[in-house]
Amino acid sequence: MNATTDRPESPLALNLAKILLKLITDPRGWRVDELQAKLGIKDRTYRKYRALLQEHFDYLVDTKGSLVVEAREGDARYLRLRDSEEPVEDHPHFLARVAALEMARQAFAFLAPTGIGEDMSAFRQEFLDRIDERTFVFRQLLRDLDRKVLVAPDAPKDYTGQDRKIAAVLHCLMFCKRIRASYDGARDASGPRLIEPLTLMVWRSALYLVVRFKGNKKIYYLAIDRMQDVERTGETFRYPPPAEYAPDELLDGSFGIYREPGARPRKVELIFADERWLKMYVRERRWHPTQQFEDLPDGRMRMTFTAQSMSDVWTWIRGFGDVVEVVKPVDGR
Repeated sequence: MNATTDRPESPLALNLAKILLKLITDPRGWRVDELQAKLGIKDRTYRKYRALLQEHFDYLVDTKGSLVVEAREGDARYLRLRDSEEPVEDHPHFLARVAALEMARQAFAFLAPTGIGEDMSAFRQEFLDRIDERTFVFRQLLRDLDRKVLVAPDAPKDYTGQDRKIAAVLHCLMFCKRIRASYDGARDASGPRLIEPLTLMVWRSALYLVVRFKGNKKIYYLAIDRMQDVERTGETFRYPPPAEYAPDELLDGSFGIYREPGARPRKVELIFADERWLKMYVRERRWHPTQQFEDLPDGRMRMTFTAQSMSDVWTWIRGFGDVVEVVKPVDGR
């Protein structure tokens, strides 16, 4: 397909998407005359669509050719998917996407009491209902998927009763509207202020909003559950361009999302005990972009990195108990 037909707003691209969705969710397929009437196309255009589906969708192909076929039932023609004689595992991209969908559902399970969680569950159930006990190329694929794929979350925050707040935050975030809200912070509480929402972030099974206050370009993190009296103001603001704001850069050099005001980068040096499982566990993960490891003569392992903030580092270190020795910084607390 050329560039002019690949755009989402192209009638061709939209019609192909509608046809493909119908074929995947309905085992009988789509009656051709009904398809043409629904999409407002002639038989010549239909044949063009059929050819594109048969020739340009690699995951709908097996050793015998395209899974997209036209079948006759009496005087009617149907466009449908035939059963593949290849095992489902021969479609790795499709399976990866299905697994990713289930992982996302589980990862966001802490939002179950909210509209977001309800919509995700409804979408999954609708998908299951459409394919359960039906015969088509990927039948029974999602059966027991919640046991075949498992996400082990951190202790999640409870968002029961906060659906309206989250909905207001999402609206203002997506449409670049200012929010008026108070904040019940860990150190003190603040009165109502005008907030410009920039990024909704998930960290340790909790929602955080990256914001700026009106008239101030400094970045702050607000825990959604601690925001109080959230109101939509209707005031618009200019979303900062990439050169001015890049959310992924907020985490560069840090060990989490928290930073100590005015803190300077600090060199961290840790010595881990000579335990095989421990050294494998630590070494196989990317804890920090500057991390380096060194095996010591006595079997222990040295880890070094430079952190912009020690707030989350100390919590992480304490989790290892007495199998780690802190060499730097010396003022451990």
